[in-house]
Amino acid sequence: MTTAPPASAGTPISERFALIAVAIERYVLPWVFFLLAWSEIKSIYAHYEQYRMMVRRGYHLASWPLFLAESTRYVLLSCLLTFFGLTLLISRRPTHLPKKLVHVTVPLAMSYYFFIYRGLEYLPRTWQMNLLPIDWQIPAAAVAVFLAVIGYAVALWGISYLRRSFALLVAVREVVSGGPYAYVRHPMYLGYIFELSGLVLSSCCLGMLAAAAGFLALMVLRARLEEARLVEACPAYRDYMQRTGFLFPRLRRPAAAPATTSDGEVRAGQ
Repeated sequence: MTTAPPASAGTPISERFALIAVAIERYVLPWVFFLLAWSEIKSIYAHYEQYRMMVRRGYHLASWPLFLAESTRYVLLSCLLTFFGLTLLISRRPTHLPKKLVHVTVPLAMSYYFFIYRGLEYLPRTWQMNLLPIDWQIPAAAVAVFLAVIGYAVALWGISYLRRSFALLVAVREVVSGGPYAYVRHPMYLGYIFELSGLVLSSCCLGMLAAAAGFLALMVLRARLEEARLVEACPAYRDYMQRTGFLFPRLRRPAAAPATTSDGEVRAGQ
């Protein structure tokens, strides 16, 4: 039986600090994500120039399909960063502000992980080398794109019900239980798992594996902090947890939404 998470421990923050953090989240972080997305696009162009130089020199490993396979990571990251920026830019003000420092620091650590992805090229060569044989890299890139498309479809399905309640910081915004939220409590995170799997396949190196593992750990921690905040803000959320899966849907038909809420589940933004 699913139980509600314990109340999150941590250092309390003032309302002024929380308001400043929410303002930064909405008006500053989107542009940081857009800047990072643009840097990924520039990386694609730089990679293309490197490919052209290899072709001119007659390098035997220079092939167009392999170039596309190696560029998949940059494309997927650029799309993901743009998605994050746009959704944060249109998010609404929360009805319940972050209360503790971990409600701010853990989500920010998740966002800083995109800098780590950007910095993979500065790791030692052994941490950048693709672990897959060359013959496998092109099919792996195709599967990576397929997984990313599934991930974006799930995430967009979730955000179509969240509307403007998407956010990074742990702050309660709106009651939602329709669509994917009738099956899983964090459908957008389920989408991220698909996208992350695509990133790992598109750049199957030690650095990417380590970065993906860290991001996944922070994502689960943030989800637990969110659920503790939701139970505190809306006790009906405890009943909702009994009927739905955490990150993956349960293998049974979900029950109807509780009568104690107008639309269903209270969301803290994802």
